[in-house]
Order: sequence, then C-alpha cells, then structure tokens
Amino acid sequence: MHTVEYYHWLARCVIDRPLPGPTRIELLLAPAAFEHARWALEAAAVKSPFVMLCPLATGQHHGQVKAWDGFGRLCSELLAGKRRVVVCPGPGEHEAAARAVPGAVLLPETDVATFGALLSLARLVVANDSGAGHLAAAVGARLVSVFGVTQIEKTRPLGDHVQIVGSGSGWPDYEDVREAVFTALDC
Repeated sequence: MHTVEYYHWLARCVIDRPLPGPTRIELLLAPAAFEHARWALEAAAVKSPFVMLCPLATGQHHGQVKAWDGFGRLCSELLAGKRRVVVCPGPGEHEAAARAVPGAVLLPETDVATFGALLSLARLVVANDSGAGHLAAAVGARLVSVFGVTQIEKTRPLGDHVQIVGSGSGWPDYEDVREAVFTALDC
C-alpha cells in the first residue's frame, strides 16, 4: 500500500465515511510564488525552456545512499545538447549541488512555494525519490523520478506526468535514465 493510501485509509477510519481513493496530489501555488520564481530565473539569466535537476537526497534508506550517482553525467550531456540545466539547492546544499552537477545554473536557496513554482515552470524535472520529486509531482511538473533503494509501491510520487525509472532493489543503468529524460524532452 502506498503511504498516501495508508494515510487516506486512516482518515476514512477517523471520519467514518467513504472517501475517493487518491491517485494524485495537487498543490495549487499562489501567484506570488510564480512571480518570485520568475525573478529568480531572471536574476540567473535563465530563459525557458530549462531542465531542473534535483540531484540530492538527504540521508540513507536501510544503510544505502538515496541519491543516484548519474546526475553529473546527465547534466554534462544535457549541456552538450544545448539544454539549459538549473538546480535549486535546499538549505545548506549549495556546495553539494555544485559538486553533483557541475555546469548547471545554481539558483539561490528559496522558500518551498517558490521552489514549487520553479519546478512547475521547468520543461522537465529529474529527481531522486525525495521531497523535491514529490513536490514536482504535486505541482504538475513533468517528472522523471529515479529510484534505487526505496520501495516504488510505497513512496513513488503521485501525479499525471510522473515517469518512474529504476526499482527499490538497485539503481537503474545510466542509459535507462538517459533514455527516459531525452524521450520526455523530445515529446
């Protein structure tokens, strides 16, 4: 059972009436979030379309790193193909993000609403199973979500434009992620 389905089941028990089952989560953002996102992009001289990479994932899952190690190579290939690549690090993540995706435009740290707007404005978001990936799905961004150590059936981002690559039993081959990303960008 997906974690969202579990919480949905708990809510049904508490209010004691049927609720429709969740298939996606929708987060609506205030216009100010989009205004701030556009300011951040303008200040960094980023024009659309751009690809947002979310290469970091904090912590470990059962002793395994939760971040796919192919983001640097993917960033290089996207840049070589004349794609704009953007990263918006979270609090205290600026140096780690710069190391993970050299050459990407690093936006300054921002609030969650502005980050959500940035994700929704991206042509494509590529993320680990992380908060950034779930936020991207919730704001309706096109997302390639890379899994390698967490359980897809329990923690996958829910959304209409989400493509999962990998599994909970090991990281996908680089070529599988690359194919998903470039196919999504060519649509």
